[in-house]
Amino acid sequence: MAAGDPGASGLPDNAKAQPGIWQSAKRAVKGFWSEIDTYLKGVGLLGIIGTLLVAYFQNLSAYENKVAAQAKDDLTAATQTFAEVSNAISVPLALQSELIAAYRRAIAESKDSDANAYETSNARTVYKAYSTAYDNLSENYNLLARKLELYVDWPSDRYRDPAANSAPTADRIDMSLLNAFGFDCENHMPSFEKERKDKNGQVVKGKDDKPIDDSKTVLTDKNTGKTLTIDWYSTKHNVLAIETCFDITHRSMTAVRQWASSSPVDDKAKADFVEKTFAVFATRASNQVLRLNAFMSLAMFNIDKIRVKYRPNGFVCGLPGISEILSLFDSCSAVRTKSPLT
Repeated sequence: MAAGDPGASGLPDNAKAQPGIWQSAKRAVKGFWSEIDTYLKGVGLLGIIGTLLVAYFQNLSAYENKVAAQAKDDLTAATQTFAEVSNAISVPLALQSELIAAYRRAIAESKDSDANAYETSNARTVYKAYSTAYDNLSENYNLLARKLELYVDWPSDRYRDPAANSAPTADRIDMSLLNAFGFDCENHMPSFEKERKDKNGQVVKGKDDKPIDDSKTVLTDKNTGKTLTIDWYSTKHNVLAIETCFDITHRSMTAVRQWASSSPVDDKAKADFVEKTFAVFATRASNQVLRLNAFMSLAMFNIDKIRVKYRPNGFVCGLPGISEILSLFDSCSAVRTKSPLT
C-alpha cells in the first residue's frame, strides 16, 4: 500500500470521522449549558430586581399609611381646637356686648335704678353667665392660644421643620406684651393683604422701597424702641388680640358690672360711661365681631391648608427614582411622619 494512501493507517473509514462527531457533541453540550447558565443568571437578576421592587412598594405603602394616619390626627386636632377656642371666646364676647347694650337701654329709659325693670332683671341673669365665661377665658386664654399654635398654625405650615429650629419657639407674643407695646383695639385690626394698595390700586412701598405688608402690624415700645410684630396669619396672634381687647373693655365697664351685679353704681363711672366711653364701647364691640370673623376665617383657611398638605401626590410620585427627582422641584415633596430628632 503506497504512502499517503488513506487506507495505509489500517483504520476503518468510520473511525477516521469519529473525532469530528465528538467535537460537535462537545460544542453542543457546552452551548446548552452556557445558555442554561445565562438563563439562570438572568433569572437571578430578575429575582433581585423583583425583590427590590416589592420592598420599595411595601415601604411606600407603609409610608402612605403613616401619612394617612397623621393627616387624620392633625385634622381632628385642628378642628377640635378650632371649635373649643371659638366657643371659649365667642360666648364671653357676646355676653359682654349684651350687658353693655342693656345698660345703655336702661339708662335711655331711665330704668337703670329699677330692680324690677326688664333690662335690669335680665342683666343680672346674664351677668352670672358672663362672670363664669370671663373667669374661664382669663384663666385659659394663654393655653388656648398655645393650642392654636400647636394644632392649627404649625401643622398648616408645610415648610416648618421642627428639627431645624434651635429653640422651642421664637414667637414671644402674649397678652401682657400686647398691652406693654400699646396695642390699640380701635386701630390695630386684622388684615390678610400682604401688599398695601392705594385707591388707584397701586402698591404702596415703605422707606426701604419694599411693598408695605399689611398682614403684619409692628408695635414699637416708646421707652425702649423695641418692636413687636403681630402676624395676622397666625390664629394664635388673632386670639391674643381678641382677648386683649376683651379684657380692656371688661376693666373699663365698671358701671355696667356694678349695675348688673346689684352693687351700688359709682356716679363718676356712670357719667364716664354715658359721656365718654359708650361710643368707644360701640366701636370696640363692632371691631371685636370683625376680629372674631377674621379669626374663624383664618382658622378654616389653615385647616384647609392641612388637608392640602396631606393630599396624595399621584401615581407618578410613587415610581422608583421619579419621586426623588421631582422632589428636587418640590413636586413630590414628602411629608415627614417622624422627626429626625426622635
